[in-house]
Amino acid sequence: MKYFLQIVFIGLSLVMSVNVNAQLLDTIVDARPYKLHFRIVKGKKPPILFESGGGQDASQWDSIATAVHQRLQATVITYDRAGFGRSSFDTAGYTILQEIKSLESALHQFGYSNTNLLLVGQSLGAFYNRVYAARHPAQVKGIILVDPRIPSYADMRFARTYFQGLNRKDYEAEYMSLYYLLARMERTSDYVRQVDLPASIPLLDIMAERGPFSEAKENERFKAGQRHLVKGHGNRRLVYVEGTSHNIPHDKPILLIEQIVSFYQQHL
Repeated sequence: MKYFLQIVFIGLSLVMSVNVNAQLLDTIVDARPYKLHFRIVKGKKPPILFESGGGQDASQWDSIATAVHQRLQATVITYDRAGFGRSSFDTAGYTILQEIKSLESALHQFGYSNTNLLLVGQSLGAFYNRVYAARHPAQVKGIILVDPRIPSYADMRFARTYFQGLNRKDYEAEYMSLYYLLARMERTSDYVRQVDLPASIPLLDIMAERGPFSEAKENERFKAGQRHLVKGHGNRRLVYVEGTSHNIPHDKPILLIEQIVSFYQQHL
């Protein structure tokens, strides 16, 4: 009940802030080959770009992003990745690199291509954070990964086995983009695995108590990948959050907001 009331308060504050200050930009931008839907709450300080988890759209971050904006007066950027929410889809050119190039095009059109930037990504969103940071190491001043998926040979094997167990008939109509996402996941993980995450960028990994998978060994692999990500790096830190599922933004929104605000104040 406590967290429910907190989310209600955050949501009401979001509406009041956006209405009073007219800071919300809700638009679709042509970022070929996709048309991407963005929600941007403009502020006076450098932007925070939020990446949603796999199969989710920008609404995952609505209350959290705007609460962070209120606390920091920073611009917050959320968007629907290709095929989800209100963004278009193109099966022919559907790769993570093409998605990142389209994101870059959109950010350039908004005037954010050269500004300092904090990246926040949950689960699969970490893949996109990793690729973007590797392509823009001077722009990205910090990364917060929320129970992130870590690319590896083991992750590739899991992605292949999982997809082989799917029935395409279960992914008709509005679920087709999720099917293509899962169909390419092994190749996506392989691509991201070979992308070097710049060691100079400060990183915070927020780990859930319960991972996303049904098998305990897969969840332990998931956690081990996160521990390895931060090990041996003085500017990388791991925070373990008890009592949480993989969807930390839903389970512990206030804790996540505090972590983002603290990290931003330290590094941006």
